[in-house]
Amino acid sequence: MKTLFALLVVSISVVPLAAADLTGTWVLRLDPDFSGHQQSVTCTFKQDAQKLTIKCGDGAPMAGEVAGQKVTWQFKTGPDQALTATQTGELDARGAMIRGVWHLNRDKDTDGKFTATKQ
Repeated sequence: MKTLFALLVVSISVVPLAAADLTGTWVLRLDPDFSGHQQSVTCTFKQDAQKLTIKCGDGAPMAGEVAGQKVTWQFKTGPDQALTATQTGELDARGAMIRGVWHLNRDKDTDGKFTATKQ
């Protein structure tokens, strides 16, 4: 009986936890935003396996991916959509907050931090 219990405990402990589903409404807060101010915007996340689609306000959809707790997405911005903004963050254990950094490539690279909180 002890052997059966020990095997059950071991088998449960090695089963990986299911990844959180990010689908839903999130508030994205950039600090600072691309213009140097703090800004927040409500976004809709839709996750399909590891693929992520994000739509914030009236903006175009952004493509991203989820790999374990790591969440990344990119989008084109600026005049003639010549700039690329990249956001990379870590999902917390509850699956309710992403904290990370954003990077905007331009003549002078610009960086900042962001948080996204699931509503």
